[in-house]
Amino acid sequence: MFFRRRKSRHKQTMTLGSTDPTVDTTLSLDEPTGRWRSLEIFADMRPEELLAFEAVLRNVQFPAGATILTEADSGDEMYFLDRGQVRVSVAAKEGQAPFTRILDAPTTLGEMALVTQEPRTATLVAHTECSCLLLTRATFEDLIKRHPAVATLLTRLVGVRLKEIDGIRRVGKYQIVGVLGKGAVADVFEAVHPGLGQSVALKMLSHALVYDPQFGQQFDHEARLVASLDHPNIVRVMDFERAYGTRFIVMECLEGELLEKRIYGSRGRPSWGRIRRIIREIGDALNYAHQRGLIHRDVKPSNVFLTTAGPTKLLDFGIAVNGDRSVTAKNGRLGSPCYMPPEQILGQPLDARTDLYALGMTAYELIVGRVAFDHQDLRELLKMQLYTPTPDLRSVVPDVPDDLAEFVQVATAKVPDERFADCLDAIYILDDGAATPSLTALRTVITLDHGMIAEDEVKAAVAALENALDGVPGVVVTVTDT
Repeated sequence: MFFRRRKSRHKQTMTLGSTDPTVDTTLSLDEPTGRWRSLEIFADMRPEELLAFEAVLRNVQFPAGATILTEADSGDEMYFLDRGQVRVSVAAKEGQAPFTRILDAPTTLGEMALVTQEPRTATLVAHTECSCLLLTRATFEDLIKRHPAVATLLTRLVGVRLKEIDGIRRVGKYQIVGVLGKGAVADVFEAVHPGLGQSVALKMLSHALVYDPQFGQQFDHEARLVASLDHPNIVRVMDFERAYGTRFIVMECLEGELLEKRIYGSRGRPSWGRIRRIIREIGDALNYAHQRGLIHRDVKPSNVFLTTAGPTKLLDFGIAVNGDRSVTAKNGRLGSPCYMPPEQILGQPLDARTDLYALGMTAYELIVGRVAFDHQDLRELLKMQLYTPTPDLRSVVPDVPDDLAEFVQVATAKVPDERFADCLDAIYILDDGAATPSLTALRTVITLDHGMIAEDEVKAAVAALENALDGVPGVVVTVTDT
């Protein structure tokens, strides 16, 4: 772990606000076990951020039977249960029976007090003697000012509550239905507009972005631009909501799979015609956005969606920036290191060629089945992006068509001036004869129901069908596992 255990030379005491006269409220604060650090909400927090977070926590102990939080009370503090068990009780409400359950350490208690002023939804009582760590809203907000990335803790806490059956059920006017996908920090949720009955996808922005002053200043302007985008290969943004200390992007709900899942799934590499079509459609979407002053700056397989209907969709313009702005290292931290061009790493001004580099890296991964550069040490990975030429595709995949190899080589040049002038120029080099034209109104759907025993045979047959139709004008084969 990242911490050395600290031994106090003095015995501390704290008086707890229990209303039960039989409860001894003066307790020695023995150091807890540190199990709270294993919670998933701390998974991506850097060592220096964890140290800063630990420094603002206060150790508190509750004897068995002591009330920790009371339903309907307001409060601005939460606890991390480090040792012991807590009994959660919810009183009966109209149409809802009362219930009680036991929570084991490590877990969080009363976490919504950090993001909302709403009353507590349950009463929490120490089922056994409990060791906790106290965090107040004021303390946490002061910490975020010094370490904005720590705010991702809120994103994870709200995400957990959104996934619970008895947790958050509404974001603004949208009713939560379930989880559509899981991201590095925030999940994407399926929701329904109560008046229209329309299914939508809700993406919660990281609280770390919201607490960045520069991001907050530009978001409303950029949100209007993103919502105005109307392109068949860009996911449609329909609305925005503010709730639980952050913003939610409301998007059309898609059926299909992420390109990332397709690359690392069991079906193998798509046909060359299919690969060309994916690159063309995303390149065309980027060119459309660039003409309207938007740079995506986070193009990668997990932001590309292969719809069941056929078209490829570019996702996540939520961190796009205006192309007229110079993006410094501070707000240029957004992005994914495996796809970031040198100018983004160095905090230099970004333009359309930034997205082109990321599209080239995405194409490399789609063709090879792994990223061009990878290293467990982030600094070493960034050095590779800065100085190491992208491996020649022909040396890795000997049968790769020349046009695809050239596309990746030029798109991922380290110097922006050595790349294609824009995404339109880039996709023009792809072989027109092999590329698949736009879909017509006709569509044939083949459904294969099979058991595990025939899985290999079915995969081989599907691969053979894709290869047989590769390059046939007007034909696109889209395979989705369900």
